[in-house]
Amino acid sequence: MAKLSATLLWATTLWLFATLASPASAGRNDKPNIIFIFTDDQDARMDSLDYMPNVQQYLVEQGTLYRNHYATSALCCPSRVSLLRGQYAHNTNITDIAVPYGGYDRYAELKLGEDYLPIWMQKAGYSTHYIGKLMNKYNVNNYNKPIPAGFDYQDQLVDPYTYVFNTAVFSKDGAAPVYYNNTYQTDVIHAKALNTLKKQRNADKPFFLWLAPIAPHGQFIKEGGDGLDNTRTAPPMPAARHAHLFQDVKIPRNPNFNPVNQTKTASYWKDFAYLNETEVETLDETHRKRLQSLQAVDEMIPSLIEELKRQRKLDNTYIIFSSDNGFHLGQHRAIPGKATDIEEDINVPLVVRGPGVRKGHVSDIVSAHHDLAPTFMALAKGDEHVPSWVDGGVIPWIPRLRKHPKPVTPETFAVEFWMDKLIIENTGPTTMDGWNTYKTLRVISDRYNYKYAVWCTGERELYDMKQDPYETNNLYKSNNVNTKLVNRLDALLSVLKACRAHTCRNPWPVIHSNNTHVQTLQDALDEKYDAHYESIAKFSFTNCLAYYSVANEQHPFDTAPLDESGAALAKRQLYVDAKGCQARYDEVPDKEVTRLFNLVPRSDDSVGHTIPTNEELEKNAHPVPEELVKREIDWVKYGFYNRFGN
Repeated sequence: MAKLSATLLWATTLWLFATLASPASAGRNDKPNIIFIFTDDQDARMDSLDYMPNVQQYLVEQGTLYRNHYATSALCCPSRVSLLRGQYAHNTNITDIAVPYGGYDRYAELKLGEDYLPIWMQKAGYSTHYIGKLMNKYNVNNYNKPIPAGFDYQDQLVDPYTYVFNTAVFSKDGAAPVYYNNTYQTDVIHAKALNTLKKQRNADKPFFLWLAPIAPHGQFIKEGGDGLDNTRTAPPMPAARHAHLFQDVKIPRNPNFNPVNQTKTASYWKDFAYLNETEVETLDETHRKRLQSLQAVDEMIPSLIEELKRQRKLDNTYIIFSSDNGFHLGQHRAIPGKATDIEEDINVPLVVRGPGVRKGHVSDIVSAHHDLAPTFMALAKGDEHVPSWVDGGVIPWIPRLRKHPKPVTPETFAVEFWMDKLIIENTGPTTMDGWNTYKTLRVISDRYNYKYAVWCTGERELYDMKQDPYETNNLYKSNNVNTKLVNRLDALLSVLKACRAHTCRNPWPVIHSNNTHVQTLQDALDEKYDAHYESIAKFSFTNCLAYYSVANEQHPFDTAPLDESGAALAKRQLYVDAKGCQARYDEVPDKEVTRLFNLVPRSDDSVGHTIPTNEELEKNAHPVPEELVKREIDWVKYGFYNRFGN
């Protein structure tokens, strides 16, 4: 008996040793889990994070707030695709929210979803999960044309109901869409997220979980009648339990808020009128609704934290919080919207917590959305799966990443946009005429902070953001403009506006060939380079166009080698020259479109008293009528996304 016990003990010891040394266990201990919470249109400049107590307690206080993180295209679809691909919009050629220059159909046509972040994460050994909004024009008709690749589990919001808070419509794993009656959309995402996380309790693989609620984006309101002219855009609808909050909160009255004398005068800005008291109060109410809508997002965080603690995985999990782009409300007299190059639209929240991340720290490291994918992959120890054509670099969130061979650019990035109007949301008209095509350079360091913009109209702007953080004094119009500085900034912009891969991370070798001594603007300002910069032609657009054209933005720097592979350059040329798919749909009368849209019933405005359980979700789940799924409609043609939101 003693001999048998000894044998059993020895066998058990061997089994435990083999289990602990197994590849699955080693992978589980070696690679961290990643949760990415990604809101829609959340500002960083109007203090929205200050009104999210759980973000403050669990993320900001336990991690690092990165206050110099940016979107390089302040519009949902271009920004999201840039993040997924790790590229600027001039390399993805997704520059709009719908065909021919953007949207899910265009994205699928260019096959961008065949080589992107979720697939790279899977190659690195991760299970991948996505819940919420993917991108514009992923809808009830094309949800499986194709099914988004690279996800072990996905529950995507589908248009035209994405921006209806009291009508939650999802397609799970490419199956026919279902709607959840009498549920608040963000709460559905919350419940699905928690259920997904619980399924990781006994999983061997590390997981990547991306949560994408639409708050605080505006919503669609259907007011009855037959035509879609009765549809309008409105501020977001909060969950019923949060509708009473923040009644006295107002937009920060910074120097650029509704100035008596207009402070920005390029293109359409010069036409903005001074806002009266009624208009300002409407903006303040929109601001309050946005903050209220974010509370349901904020409530997700302690739920996820508690489940991670239960699984004993919190200490091996990174939680990242950000948004696709910012938002403006009254700055420089602008009524609600985005798509501009002002800081309110491009500077976005970024908070990171996890092993090795400094706690309670605020960082001034400069980064942008195209840096997130390679940074996620570096955290996942999957660098070998990141293609050479990726533009972004690795942000040093933890000590291990500080010496990464492809670091984030230390101080420079570009912001770019192509459109023949300004999109307006939540109030008044939904577009405003005026060219919104520009390229903007940001240079940020401890010593200086500049914004330099070139518009297709020929207008230029230069702001010293260190001295003038609210962009109230365009130095380019000054009689004493610093031409030496402008020459450097213009040359930098000329490289970044068409950069690719390593030239995005370090543009200086393109300007200073065979000179490794110039790595920053401070280096370039040495007077010995004055003649060189004076000889460089200034960047300008040939014409104002609402789409990206290589020929329209040609510059001598574009002939410099951007990639070692000629084949890769040829492929890039195909991407940027493609005109985009033109949707071919039958003509459908407005009355019929309205009828089809209303086949999915709206819940009343009082939804969101409690977060539903899985059982309650299943009880309230109903298939979207087959008639709606089969009748292909170009929703954009009938007003959605170009008139009612994006």
